[in-house]
Amino acid sequence: MIRNIIFDLGNVLLYFKPDEFLLQYTQDKDYIQEFISKVIRSEIWLKLDRGTISLKKAENEFLRQFPEDHNLIRIFFEHWTEMLTPINDNVKILQDLKSNGYNIYILSNFIKEAFDIMRNKYKFLSLFDGKIISSYEQVIKPELEIYQRLIIKYGLIPEECIFIDDIPPFLSHARKLGMKTILFLPKTDLRLELCKFGVNV
Repeated sequence: MIRNIIFDLGNVLLYFKPDEFLLQYTQDKDYIQEFISKVIRSEIWLKLDRGTISLKKAENEFLRQFPEDHNLIRIFFEHWTEMLTPINDNVKILQDLKSNGYNIYILSNFIKEAFDIMRNKYKFLSLFDGKIISSYEQVIKPELEIYQRLIIKYGLIPEECIFIDDIPPFLSHARKLGMKTILFLPKTDLRLELCKFGVNV
C-alpha cells in the first residue's frame, strides 16, 4: 500500500522555465539557449545545487568567465526567483493527498537561498511532512545517498513510496531502492498516474 508521496520541486510543483523568462529581455532565442548552457548547465550551477557556493559567489564567477554576457547575468541573478511559480494543478493534488491522509515529502535539487525565498512566499511548502533539499545536505540527485537520506531520516519503507520527478535519470535510483515512480512531463495527468497505483486522490 502506498503511504508516502515524494515530490521534486522544479517543474513538478514550481515552474522553472528560464528560456521563457529571458524572452522579456532579449528576443534572440539562440542567445538564450547559449546563455542557459553557460549558466544552468554548468559546474557552478551544480555547486549551487550542492550548497558549496553562494549565489553571490556564483554570480561573480559567471561574470568573470563570461564578461560578454554581463548585462544578462546581472538581470538573471537579480530576477531569477521570479521564474519559480506554482504549478497550481499539482499543488491542488498535493493538498488533496494531505487531506486524504498520505505523508508528503520533498526530494529536490534546489539552491538554498532560493528555497528559503520560496518557503516564505508559498504557503503550500509548509504542508510537507519532511524534506531533503540538496543544498542543505550537500548531496544531489542522482547520487544514491540523497535518496537514502530521505528514507533513513523519515523511516520510510521504499515499497510504500511514490517518487515524482521530471528528469528520467533522477527516477532510476528511486526504483532501484524499491519505490514506485512517476515521470512528470507537461502533458502528464498526475492525478490519473497516482490513481494507477491505487492512490486515493
